[in-house]
Amino acid sequence: MNCEQVQPNLLDYSRKLLKGPEYEEIRDHLGSCAECAAVLKEEIEFSRRLSSMPDEQPYHDVWALIRSRTRPKRVRPLVWLHSLVATNLRRAATTTIAVAVLGFAFYNTTTVSPPPQVIQKPPVVAVYSDDPLGGHTDAVIDSIDEM
Repeated sequence: MNCEQVQPNLLDYSRKLLKGPEYEEIRDHLGSCAECAAVLKEEIEFSRRLSSMPDEQPYHDVWALIRSRTRPKRVRPLVWLHSLVATNLRRAATTTIAVAVLGFAFYNTTTVSPPPQVIQKPPVVAVYSDDPLGGHTDAVIDSIDEM
């Protein structure tokens, strides 16, 4: 291998990401080439310094500000009610509503309602006949004559 083929792979070589014959070829080349060995040393030092730097986030993230100001506001009535009413008052209101719902359900189940009225409908009678025209033979004959 020559220097142009080795140098792009030096960082992968230092991180032991290369396997097999490629790793061995670069190792042999580094033993005989002082220039590539120096480049490897510089890349390792640069990688070490770069990894020691802290991650910094921008102080004012413009897109976060835009998203926060353009996001549609959700109406949350329970949160609004929660912020307006004191805890004891909420408990009393919840208890009152629960008692009212239970009372209404109890009233509806215990009151006797009249049984539903059954409406008697006259039976449907079907008449079958052997006459395919249903007694309208004269009308059919007249319409045939007019043709």
